[in-house]
Amino acid sequence: MLSVNSAEENHERWTLLKRYTSLAAVRRLAWKLPFALALAWLGCCSAPAAAQSLKVPFAALSPNYAPLWIADQAGLFKKHGLDVQLIYISAGSVIVPAILSGQVEIANMSSAPALTAWARGAELSAVGVTSNRLLHVIMTRSSIKKPEELKGKKIGGDRYGSLSDLILREALRYYNLVPDRDVAVIQTGGLPERLGALKVGAVDGAIITGDTAMEAEKLGFHKLIDLSQLPIRYPSSTIIVSKSFLAAKRDTVKRFLRGWIEGIKIAKTDKEHTVAVMQKFLKTSDRSVLDKIFEVYKTVHEKVPTPDPKLMGVALKQLTATVPQTNQLKVEDFTDRSLIAELESEGFIAKVYDAR
Repeated sequence: MLSVNSAEENHERWTLLKRYTSLAAVRRLAWKLPFALALAWLGCCSAPAAAQSLKVPFAALSPNYAPLWIADQAGLFKKHGLDVQLIYISAGSVIVPAILSGQVEIANMSSAPALTAWARGAELSAVGVTSNRLLHVIMTRSSIKKPEELKGKKIGGDRYGSLSDLILREALRYYNLVPDRDVAVIQTGGLPERLGALKVGAVDGAIITGDTAMEAEKLGFHKLIDLSQLPIRYPSSTIIVSKSFLAAKRDTVKRFLRGWIEGIKIAKTDKEHTVAVMQKFLKTSDRSVLDKIFEVYKTVHEKVPTPDPKLMGVALKQLTATVPQTNQLKVEDFTDRSLIAELESEGFIAKVYDAR
């Protein structure tokens, strides 16, 4: 049984404690207090819980990922108790194994590699999508006038299985060109590497987007194929998590989405802030390019970034050439709309856009 001390004795011990300011001193003296009193004192003096660390890769140096960059640079994740470390990994096909192995917790990438992996049995979920439009183009030198003239040529793309690789192959098939037979698809790397290969003549064309496409035009290359005009649909900037992480850390994922949504709002409405962040990540100081990117992408970023099963279903059907079993799958098992739906029903998204 714990003994109960007199009020006079307790007062004397409290007076003694007030002479000590460090938590360590309090702990050394706590044994002199009644047990419940000591716990109360230590509870009020303990340090706040540390922010939860998250490693978050993004798949390209593209304006599609500006909301993520903005949320990081503006401290929006920290506001929600998260210590986010952004990592640039230039292909979603490399990010997927990192998610599944637990090396990273949440990823911002295109849906294509994750959807492909899920169709092959990977336990992944798409919990948010901020871009449903493809703004990629295939740029070539001006002597190539028509898509059919790509036969026998080399086109620079990203790693096999990445979004750029998948949609490049879809675009070639659209023009009755068989990838790797009629047209050589060369894995040249990320956007800067693809432009570099095009400049030195290592490839005859390249699939690029964003400021890289604008820079290519300035260098004299022309837009041979505009994928936004083709019937090819893939949700682009998507938040992907493993199903196990989502089940175990649902609140963490929800807090991440809060910061990301606040980043989307800035990317849609605050030109100067967005341009400053893009200048850092895209490594360009060309204000005319940055201004044009802002105007284009502010209409691309979704205000309510809910995964669209219908659009994701179209993307899934486009995988049948490489993953035949997709016909037996339900895309609703890949998309998880519940977190964004909760944030919307709770009034969080409306509050973000109402803020001045």
